[in-house]
Amino acid sequence: MKKQLLCLSLVVSSFAIAQTPSPDWSINQSTNFPYVSAGTRCLDAVNSNVLWIIGYDGFAASRNYNSFSRSINGGTSFNVGKVFPDTNTYVVSSIEGIDANTAWVTAYLKSSGSKGVIYKTNNGGTTWTNGGNSTMFSNATSFANLTCFTSTNTGITMGDPKGGEFEIYRTTDAGATWSVVPGANIPNPSSTTEYGFADVYTKFGSHIWFGTSTGRVFHSLDDGLNWTVGTVTGATAGVTALAFTDANNGLAYGYAGTVFGLYSTNNGGNTWTALPVPIELGMNDICAIPGTNNYASCGAATGNTVLSYSADHGLTWIDWGSFGIQYLKIDFANLNSGWVGTFSDPTTSSIGGLYKYNGTILSTNNFDFDNYKFNIYPSPSNGQITIDLPISTNKITIEIIDVLGKSVYSDTANEQVANSKKQINLDFLPKGVYTITFKNRNEVSVKKIILQ
Repeated sequence: MKKQLLCLSLVVSSFAIAQTPSPDWSINQSTNFPYVSAGTRCLDAVNSNVLWIIGYDGFAASRNYNSFSRSINGGTSFNVGKVFPDTNTYVVSSIEGIDANTAWVTAYLKSSGSKGVIYKTNNGGTTWTNGGNSTMFSNATSFANLTCFTSTNTGITMGDPKGGEFEIYRTTDAGATWSVVPGANIPNPSSTTEYGFADVYTKFGSHIWFGTSTGRVFHSLDDGLNWTVGTVTGATAGVTALAFTDANNGLAYGYAGTVFGLYSTNNGGNTWTALPVPIELGMNDICAIPGTNNYASCGAATGNTVLSYSADHGLTWIDWGSFGIQYLKIDFANLNSGWVGTFSDPTTSSIGGLYKYNGTILSTNNFDFDNYKFNIYPSPSNGQITIDLPISTNKITIEIIDVLGKSVYSDTANEQVANSKKQINLDFLPKGVYTITFKNRNEVSVKKIILQ
């Protein structure tokens, strides 16, 4: 089936080999899935307390289940259930947690491997209801890949090209209504065989990225309304994982045939550069560690049962140390709350299916800078804006980017010993939504401004 991720297609659960957890990931937690060898198909760490997980049958990977597991106490305990009444109609392709009670799943028809639906729960998974409409992913060529929210109210759901355009819908009212994103806002498919992958996406602030089968990465910097695209040269068989530490710096996994590749970008995905692939890199999944410039990776295939991290934008990787554990999905909610999913066995307490990070904080951004509100007013503005700047011992670079990803303004504020204000005249810019990026060395904060 075309949607089976390349890395997962090689992974079948095996408890026969000795398993030694990493000292930094030694907290064993049970996902509470009731069947033997439940693998983690999707993992979303919403915050330090809330996790949403989708499981699948590790003994027969083609028999994907629709079971979910949720924790609201940092993984100490989980409640499980099913999104759909049976396991034969739909296969869940992604899960997006909003909070302890609310989550969205995307799913496609199991029998045909096509079409799809999006379902929502607002009571912790007790009940799930169709959150879309009858026109979404209903075409024979449709395939529902993912749902992504950049805030409680604003999000997208994305599927394969239909009628020559990627099928993307957008909501600004928490899914009460969905509007199709106009084809003019989305770059055309590169060929008639380009499609997206299930659960291959990431986000940062108002930015969203997703990967495709032809090695391209689509990027929106305005919550999914407008899109640009960049090509990961060399990933001709597809981009299978994405992670960004800020609006510009990211890593991608890709394949050329069966050959795995690691790629980096420093301009939001417009261009990509191939990096070395060390043995310490886990090839199954990758995530950014929020509040830092670090990435974490995990591996599951034979010879790649690895947990590792990078502190230099993916150039080198440090093995956290473990043995014989098939790590499937990894996610961090913040700099010290991370989880990695593996296979579970309800008959063996030491194989709970999930490990929690208990290592030391690797390195952090300046959190006073990263979380500073950078008050920008008025917004909307007629072109004259004022920015409240924080105390800083380093220069702050201010860059404004339009919806096409083009830099339209750049300036530098000198070191501040006290909070100050900066006034900017943007009368020369067309009306619309712009992204303002503030950089302090490697630290980044991203905001939006509307000109009218």
